Amino acid sequence: MTKINLFVFAAHHLSGNIAAQRFKGLLKYLDTTKYRIFVFAREPAAGAPMATTASTAGVTIFPLPGRCVGSESSTAASLLTLAAAFVRPLPFLVASGGGSERPWLVQALAEADRLCVEKLAAGERCVAIGTYSPIDSLVAAASLASRHRIGCLQDFRDGLVFEPLGKPGRLRTWMRTLIEARVVAAAGLVTSVSPPLVADFQRRYPDKATATLPNGYDPADFAASGGTTGDDTRAATILARHVPPGASLIGHFGRIGASDGSASNSLDFFVDALNASPETAANKHVMFVGELTAAEQATLQRARFSVSAIGPVERPLALQLMQRCDQLLLLTGSRASCATGKLFEYLAAGADIVCISGVRNAATAILAETGAGRSLLTGEQAAAADALRIALSSPALAAHRDVSPYSKPAQAGMLDRWLSEMVLP
Repeated sequence: MTKINLFVFAAHHLSGNIAAQRFKGLLKYLDTTKYRIFVFAREPAAGAPMATTASTAGVTIFPLPGRCVGSESSTAASLLTLAAAFVRPLPFLVASGGGSERPWLVQALAEADRLCVEKLAAGERCVAIGTYSPIDSLVAAASLASRHRIGCLQDFRDGLVFEPLGKPGRLRTWMRTLIEARVVAAAGLVTSVSPPLVADFQRRYPDKATATLPNGYDPADFAASGGTTGDDTRAATILARHVPPGASLIGHFGRIGASDGSASNSLDFFVDALNASPETAANKHVMFVGELTAAEQATLQRARFSVSAIGPVERPLALQLMQRCDQLLLLTGSRASCATGKLFEYLAAGADIVCISGVRNAATAILAETGAGRSLLTGEQAAAADALRIALSSPALAAHRDVSPYSKPAQAGMLDRWLSEMVLP
């Protein structure tokens, strides 16, 4: 049987952050005797931490220069990409000039177009996959799929229109709505991370097939972090420096309000609740690993309990620290669709999870489903503070804890079925 060629536009693939793990973990578990995978990623900026660019059996990675739509790029510089959402041949028309100064979209499509022509001429099947964010990846997948009339899967790690993380404003909302409609129009399947996001797509695009493809954890990451390594030694050193002897360790990893501003309110609640209950905070240390905003740092400065903030660390070291925690803290805000990527690494790490949230959301639903932890809502005030004291004083031991549906091998099986349905008779 001829192979199925996947053209995966994932600009963030080599960034090394949590967003990069979404498809990186999935693709490695697809059957390489069935699939040939090409990943078009953005070349990291000079000096930035970078995941490996090495291609593996069946997976070829193209690290490409060029800017994407976003905070780093002016509106004028983004016009070509935005225009390409409406005039899909445009990136191919300008592909011959500009060299490395061309936008990432043009660079990625030039490589993908050459390969797609070659594989189609050989009688092989092809599928384009775009994963947001940035929007450039979705536009690239739509352009390639339309040019060659191949299958297209558009994946939304975050909402573009529903609960977007971008800057607010009527003009921006109008543009996002128009662009989303264009990239979705090319898709045979639209996937997103949580049921609220998928339900929104179903409501607004009733003629489109939709499915939930949650974030997940790669068991190989945790197997690799289990032995005695340099990261293991560094983790022990950090803990010895910051955690008082005999203290129970509560860990929070990654960003809070830098990803979702409303989540900072949950940090405020957490600090206020522990400040008001010295007996709960006794013999406990709370460690924050990752980027904190200036306001969040100020919140921690008024904490009257043992706390440390060590800043961002490399992901393997973060996983080592995560697995040494007695409990893991998850802070979410007012977004119903929120199922932040760190949740799934928390699931794999195995410690009891305590979630503080502004609303019942996808993350609280996953904790209830898996039996991996407990959730409380900031709006419940005194009742929530009591629930926090109970959660921190007596970690849950759920008899039905099952996180296996969120492993990357299980999710790769779902992706394989969807892709097969797109191309096989």
